[in-house]
Amino acid sequence: TKYKHNERHLRRSFYFVILKYMAKQAIRKALSLSKTFKAKKTISSINDGDYLIGDVPYQCQFATPELAKDILEKRVEAKNDPNWAIFGFKTKEESEYWTWRDCGVCCLKMALDFYGTKETIAKLVGDGVVLGGYDVEKDSGWYYKPLLELAKKYGLHGFISAYLSKYELAKNVLDKRFVIASVNPSIIRLDKEMKSTQKSGHLVLVIGFKLKNKKIEGFYINNPSGKVVETQKKAFIPIKTFTKAYGERGIVISQ
Repeated sequence: TKYKHNERHLRRSFYFVILKYMAKQAIRKALSLSKTFKAKKTISSINDGDYLIGDVPYQCQFATPELAKDILEKRVEAKNDPNWAIFGFKTKEESEYWTWRDCGVCCLKMALDFYGTKETIAKLVGDGVVLGGYDVEKDSGWYYKPLLELAKKYGLHGFISAYLSKYELAKNVLDKRFVIASVNPSIIRLDKEMKSTQKSGHLVLVIGFKLKNKKIEGFYINNPSGKVVETQKKAFIPIKTFTKAYGERGIVISQ
């Protein structure tokens, strides 16, 4: 039937996109081998312990972080968050809309706050949309290039890395550079039910790593959509979990 034909076509198109992405990542990984080798050599030369950029302020996607779990699990509507106005939006509806879509902006705000540049989520979202960071009509974003431009607009420096190994990630932290990293939100939150195993869909701010026996034991992140305190600020994610969630790409930023 026509319906089944269309379904098969969509399925083939989906697999083609996935295979194309995997092929590109393989090429990027091969081209990055030299950088990865140098980063691994540096990381293996330092002492075991925790390496953190500093005490990085936390920014949750939800105005009341304590309600994150209830909102994510649909027991409370985001528009009913009693503190919705602190983000700077004019209406509950506008605040609710961006609450589900501002992980990238929250990551950038945390870095900006760390360096002393205070700005509201609403202002950052507005500036980001103007720069093309989020397409409201298609309900798609945040796009890396405009998000980096937004960071630069507020005085930061950085670059986009299409492939960033765990060693390069750790080396950037060691050099006091933040990484806004692409991850699977369910895996990084240790959700019991995984809707997807794809390594994307959410952005977190990588702020540190732990080294044990000269090996990376895990990374510290500030996760805008952490369900509980332990998975929000300075959340330690063991390397096996992090690797399953991490899309090996992101935006590197610093002052």
